[in-house]
Amino acid sequence: MQIWIKILIFIALFLIFFSLFTFFMSIHPMKIVTNLKPSDLGLRHEEVVFKSADGVKLSGWFLPNNKTKAAIIVMHGYPADKANLLGIAEFLTKDFNVLLFDFRSFGKSEGSYTTAGYLEKNDLLGAITYLEKEKNITKIGLYGFSLGGAVALMTSHKNIKATVTDSSYAKLSHMLKRMYRIFLVFKYPLAYLTKFYGVLFLRINIDDVNPIDSIKNAKTPILLIHAEKDSQIPVSEAYLLHDANKKAELWIVENADHGMAHSINHEKYEEKVIGFFEGNLK
Repeated sequence: MQIWIKILIFIALFLIFFSLFTFFMSIHPMKIVTNLKPSDLGLRHEEVVFKSADGVKLSGWFLPNNKTKAAIIVMHGYPADKANLLGIAEFLTKDFNVLLFDFRSFGKSEGSYTTAGYLEKNDLLGAITYLEKEKNITKIGLYGFSLGGAVALMTSHKNIKATVTDSSYAKLSHMLKRMYRIFLVFKYPLAYLTKFYGVLFLRINIDDVNPIDSIKNAKTPILLIHAEKDSQIPVSEAYLLHDANKKAELWIVENADHGMAHSINHEKYEEKVIGFFEGNLK
């Protein structure tokens, strides 16, 4: 067998097995359970369990505020858990009820794999149903970071009155190509193979996980926040989302990297988010 044929076979096998390994690692990320509770920050809370719209048991915290009948659902990124956003929840609790929960397969929730947004919409719908049935709350705002922001944008429900996202992607396929960017020309077959595995094993087409398509028809007020120097989800994703819906408010936080928008200027961040929710939920 000629040497160039052996090289082609080696490259093909590498692409197949490496993309398969990456796919399974991506849907089964390391499980993070942060050793932190709302009570550690002096916040009253209830440990709650509810089911997603498709029956997955999810773990959450409800932080009550008796002065209002409005609630904010706070959703974490990938890979993280609900405790990762307690800093956000803390300032929101001054004006609203707050519900944090772990997406499927994250934190203390059940579920054997993540779909990076596709099935997680059912988790959010389960959280909305919990607030409606258990707490009699129908005026709901969404706050989602990264993955959580994408889920917020892709989920439609009559009780959602306002949405704030921080560092959401516009298309999951963009994140896939970015994951393989160091492989230069080989990023294209690697991305194609990963998409194929999604359809083969999960019956999910990554090309269908697109917040940009959902935001076009969104009727609720939206605030898009993004870090100017985001090294994980480029700020270009925020501009794509805003171009798809010019009615959405866009705030680019200067000199901030992924996850740093709040900490780099927490006073302005909190004032802007609280003001947005107060203007649309009260």
